[in-house]
Parts: sequence; C-alpha cells; structure tokens
Amino acid sequence: MRHSSRLIAALIASLILWFNSALAADRPGIVQAGFSPDAHYHLLLTAYDQDGSGFPVAAIQITDVRRNAVVYSVRKTWNTDTGVVAPGDPAAALKASQAAVLAHYGLSRPVSGQRLFMIAPLPMLAYPADQPAYRVTSLGILTLTPMALRSGCDYNDFPTRGFVLRLGQQVLQRDSRLPTSRQCASGYSLETAWTYKSSLVVIVRSYAQAFEGPNVFPLVVTGRLKQ
Repeated sequence: MRHSSRLIAALIASLILWFNSALAADRPGIVQAGFSPDAHYHLLLTAYDQDGSGFPVAAIQITDVRRNAVVYSVRKTWNTDTGVVAPGDPAAALKASQAAVLAHYGLSRPVSGQRLFMIAPLPMLAYPADQPAYRVTSLGILTLTPMALRSGCDYNDFPTRGFVLRLGQQVLQRDSRLPTSRQCASGYSLETAWTYKSSLVVIVRSYAQAFEGPNVFPLVVTGRLKQ
C-alpha cells in the first residue's frame, strides 16, 4: 500500500511538471482595450513576463477599424539582466511614454464599448483543432475557420495555418498569406469581442510553437457592422 501511494504521488508530480511545461510560453494578458470616441481606431494594451528570461514586456497596438489594419505598434522589453530597473506597472509605463501617439488617434481615454462575449483563457496542452469554432452573439454567429497556409517558418513541427473569420455571412478577415509576425502560427481560438457605435473588434488568439510550449498572442480583427 505504501509503495502504491509513493508511485501515485510520483505520477502526480510528473503530470504536474509536464502540465506546467506545456503551458510555459509567452501569453500576453489584455490590460486595456477600447475605441476612440469616433470609433475609427482601437487600442490594445498588453503585458506579460517573457518566457525563459522573465523580463517584463508591454505592447501597444492601434488598429484602423475601417481598414482592419494596424497603423501603429510598439513593444517594450525591460532587460533586467543589464541592470535596467523595471517599472512596477510596465503597461502603465509604456502607455505614459506613448501619450502623444495615443492623443493623435483619440485614444488617451479609450471607450470600452459593449462586450459581446468572453471566453476565459484555459490551459492549452495542444493547438486548437482544425475544426471551425463558433460563438453565438447578439449580432449573429461568429465563425473562426482555420485553413492551411504555407509560410517561411522553418522551425514548426505543426502545419502553419491562417484563418477566416465571419460574422454571419459577413467576412471580417480571410488570410491569403501569413505575415512575418505569425508565419509559424498553427492554430487559433476566439477570446472576446466588443462593439461601439457601428464598429466591431474581435480578439483572436494565435498559437505558435515555442521552446517550452505554444506562444499565444492576441490578434485584433475589426469590422464595420452592416446597417
């Protein structure tokens, strides 16, 4: 009996170690998201501790809602190994340093809008399935469909994929190629969405192979709601 108990404890410990290693990757958390008062631009502010180094990282992305195109992005990493002192709140520090840019796009005080849904981040031990993901919202059904796309990625053990995102019959985004920023993406999942006036923002998570597990980065997909 005592031997069995030790064996079970060892198995549980091994599973915990495996579970944690499968989760170890860069997974930026959303600190703030919102629209400019005219609903033309969207701000996404994220922060996380870099996998491996533990360096704090913060990033800002501004998206033109009408064109579904990034118009400005900046990322700051505080390399504490070189004696750099990281701020207590990296996201707030980055936002303060970008005050002029945010003011230019009307995003000094972004409007959060109405949230349509929120899927709590769950532990991901594998990449999302190839099958479409659906989410019923008050505006219709969101459908996220992964699709195989070749890219220049040379270190991924998984097929690289793009996606199509639809709201009902309206196509919000259809990848024809993989940009360099996600050339090793192998899967996608829906996380959340907001509306403000006639603008829509959907956050899609992109999964890409990393040393100790998948990196899970947020993608901003925008669209104008049909009247």
